[in-house]
Amino acid sequence: MNTVQPVTGAAVTLARWLSHLIFLVFAHIWPYRKKIIRKNLEACFPELSDGDIKSLSLRYYRHISDLIVETLLLANLENYDLRKLVSYQNASLIHQLINQKKDIVLIASHYGNWEYLFQLPLVADCTVLAAYSPVSNGYIDKKLKSIRSRFGIKLVPKSEWCRTALNRRGDEPTIFITIADQRPPKAAKQAVNFFGRTTYIQQGAARIAIRRNCAVVYADVEKDGRNKYKFTFRLITPNAVLSDENAIMKSYYEALETTIRRQPELWLWSHNRWKFGYQPSGPVYKPENVV
Repeated sequence: MNTVQPVTGAAVTLARWLSHLIFLVFAHIWPYRKKIIRKNLEACFPELSDGDIKSLSLRYYRHISDLIVETLLLANLENYDLRKLVSYQNASLIHQLINQKKDIVLIASHYGNWEYLFQLPLVADCTVLAAYSPVSNGYIDKKLKSIRSRFGIKLVPKSEWCRTALNRRGDEPTIFITIADQRPPKAAKQAVNFFGRTTYIQQGAARIAIRRNCAVVYADVEKDGRNKYKFTFRLITPNAVLSDENAIMKSYYEALETTIRRQPELWLWSHNRWKFGYQPSGPVYKPENVV
């Protein structure tokens, strides 16, 4: 039996009303990035009918409307109520690796609400680092950093991420949260088969993991109710140095595709992920066994 009580409070009520207004705008007044969303959905789910694509697009708009206002929840709810919105199915895996003095590259995605992972220091007895993209407005940037770091996570500007991660020293293990499904800044040599399409990828997460001999863990996500997310940690490799960048990223993208197919509306379909086309100059790795 589910013993989790409903989350209540003014912040939740305000967030959900605001989300509904945003959804109405996206769905009926200003269809946000409608062409990109439809193009991506039709290419990744060719078996769906036109009606199915429209229905999935509406579910996606509903999700990103929630996603936009969930920052308000992160900023205003106390830890007790936040624990009703995010759960970790097997935090024991993280604890086990920390007890083994292993650094962890935790590979997440633009799926569900990845910023809920910024609450991870509440359950992981170690330092947690994550990259962030500063915004040009100084006041907004300071406010967002304050919200995202309120649980103890250490934020590193994206431009300094690789250098900071590779040069970090200390006796205690560290978790490096990496959002790994970004499109590279330009067409790259590395690619995987993702939704049947050869897809350019970034390999920074795997590179950091191998250089530091981290354990690599995939953050699987399910939406478990309104504004609620459930994370399950899946081990890709306990010793990245024994693997290689291509194998690690191949396993990650296989797992991510499985996650997306389970609840497709939760991925960031409005991002032009295949901007550079689908024919890379390097090798293509086809999915075989999902993590």
